[in-house]
Formats: sequence, structure tokens, C-alpha cells
Amino acid sequence: MKILFFVLLTNTLYSQNYEYLKKLDTIYIPFKQDKYNVKVDYPEEKNGFKNRSYIFNYKKKDENSFYFELDRNKVLENREIKKTFIEKNKKKTITINSLREFDSQDIACDLFNRSKIIYIIDFTEKRNKNVTLYRVMPMGVCFSIE
Repeated sequence: MKILFFVLLTNTLYSQNYEYLKKLDTIYIPFKQDKYNVKVDYPEEKNGFKNRSYIFNYKKKDENSFYFELDRNKVLENREIKKTFIEKNKKKTITINSLREFDSQDIACDLFNRSKIIYIIDFTEKRNKNVTLYRVMPMGVCFSIE
């Protein structure tokens, strides 16, 4: 009986957390490169802009990936942040692994849509105990039935 109560409680709390995340206007996604999370740097363009993609494979299958690219119009917002910034914005931070139980289409429509401001916290670029924060655009497609 205790196990059933615990499962129901954690499921309810997690669902409430997902509902809270859907209402946010700004989201932070931590990035640590591994087999399923990849950062791709493209060659520098003529205007000096160097594009980058972040790919998160949240169910460890190719068809369940989320793509983000640096936002050309918001490059000036990229900056180094301290650990205190991450702790302060913990409620606005989404780890890709925490989304495994949800449908990728729901995530693309509810969380990673273009009406939200999305930042990648890139832990692969550590400098003096600081990490780099990049403003990105989601490149996924949200299909809706009308």
C-alpha cells in the first residue's frame, strides 16, 4: 500500500511540475555532451557568425530528438554564468532525461515552441568555474490538428 501511495504521489507531483513548465516563458536546458547529446559547430559564415546546433536524443532513438540552434538575432545575450545563476533558476531548468515519459510531439508543442525563450547551459565550455549560456531557437515542428 505504501508503494502505491508513493507512486501516485510522485506521479502527481511530476505532472504538476510539467504543467508549471508549460506556463513558463523562459526555459533553461543543461547540456553535457555524450552519446545521445551532441553539439555541432558549423564553419564560420561570411558575416563572421558561427552557427551551432544542439541535439538532444531524449529516448535514445533517432526519431526522438530535439534540435536547437543559436539564435542569430540574440547572439549578444550569450554569456558566462556562475553556479549561483543555475541554482537561482532551478525551477525553470528542464533536463531532457526528465521528459522521457512524455510524447515528443507534446513536448515540442508545449515546452519547446518558438513563443518561449530557451537557453542552453553548456557545461562543456567551463571557464574559471563558470559555464556558458546560449540563447537558442527550437528547430522542431509542432503538428496540430484543426
